[in-house]
Amino acid sequence: MSSLAQRAAVRPRTTPPTPPAGVDPDTALLQLAGEVRNEHALLIGPNALDLMCALIRRGAAEATLLRQGGRPERATADLAVATEITTPEQALSVLAHARRALTASGRLILRTAADPTGHLAQRVAEMLRLHGFSAVRARRAGDRTLVTGVLPWFGPLTTA
Repeated sequence: MSSLAQRAAVRPRTTPPTPPAGVDPDTALLQLAGEVRNEHALLIGPNALDLMCALIRRGAAEATLLRQGGRPERATADLAVATEITTPEQALSVLAHARRALTASGRLILRTAADPTGHLAQRVAEMLRLHGFSAVRARRAGDRTLVTGVLPWFGPLTTA
């Protein structure tokens, strides 16, 4: 078992507190990420440089920005963050990249664009459930919504 897989198997999970309604979306996202010490993070989307720096300052072992058209390495991230989801189609593309990059028990945080109706966040949460994520939650952060999910660390076994 790789050291990344071992860390994922023994890392305790705590539910971070829900961010207050008036908090800046980046701050709310970082609060939702919780403890990131020694984790490997993948950031997907525009305007993620400040988040990458903040994750490193909070102790992340590695933070990687996925370039447009790039494909992440398989099972290399404990945390994947999508910064700007504007359509269900974009969410599906981000979900595919995140799913590939996340280790067992990996976490995903998607920040949707401003949507007063909340339909986009509902669709994104539904997609996460359909793609095997558990503990799916949607939380408002200002005019945006943060949708989170966790991959269960049990699942189909693969052969080497």
